[in-house]
Amino acid sequence: MPTIGCRRCGGGLAGATFVSNVSAGMQVAVDRGADIVVFDGSGAAIPPVATAARILVAHDLVSGLNPYRALISDLVLSTTGEVVAEAEALGRRALQFDLRLRPVEPLAGRRTALFTTGPALFDHVDEVVFASQNLADRDALRRDLDDLDVEVFLVELKAAAIDVVAEAAAERGAAVVLAAYDVEARGLDDALLELAALASGARERENSLR
Repeated sequence: MPTIGCRRCGGGLAGATFVSNVSAGMQVAVDRGADIVVFDGSGAAIPPVATAARILVAHDLVSGLNPYRALISDLVLSTTGEVVAEAEALGRRALQFDLRLRPVEPLAGRRTALFTTGPALFDHVDEVVFASQNLADRDALRRDLDDLDVEVFLVELKAAAIDVVAEAAAERGAAVVLAAYDVEARGLDDALLELAALASGARERENSLR
C-alpha cells in the first residue's frame, strides 16, 4: 500500500492540530488517483480532512472529550469490553480486538525481553522471559532494564524504543528485534469492507456532481 508521510504538531482537546501538512499529503493522494485514502491520526490529533467514514481506536470513553470522538465515529475499536459497551451506549458500532505480537524476524530460541507501551498477546512467543509495558515511561523503563540479562530486546518501534532500549541493547551486545502486531477481531473485516464501500460510494457521488 503506498504511504504518504505527513507531520503535525500539537493536538488540542477537540483534536485540532497547531500545525500540519496533512492537506498537502491529501493532494498527493488525489494526484495519484487513489480510490480510497486512509488518514491516520495520532493521540488526540484528528486529521483536518472531511472523510466519508471515521474509525476510533479508544482506550477510554469517559475522560475529556473522548465521548465526542466516539460520537463523530462510525466504528469504535477497543481492546476492552468496557469501552465497547460504553461506545454502544452512545449509539456507536463497536468491536473488541486483540493485538497478537509477532517478531519480524526469528528469535531462534534466544532469551528475550519484550518492551511495549501496553498489553499485548505474547504467550505464544516462547523465548520471552521478561516483559515490560513501560516503553512510554522512560524512568520506569530504565529501572526495568537494570541488571536485565537477555540475548534479544524485542521492542515496538515507538516511544523510547531507540533512545533507551536500542541504546541499552548496543551497550550490552544484545540483538534488537522489532515487534509487529496482528489485529484479531471477530467481524472486523466485514466492518472495514462496509466502510470502504461507503467511502468509495461517496467519491463516486462527488465525481458525478462535478
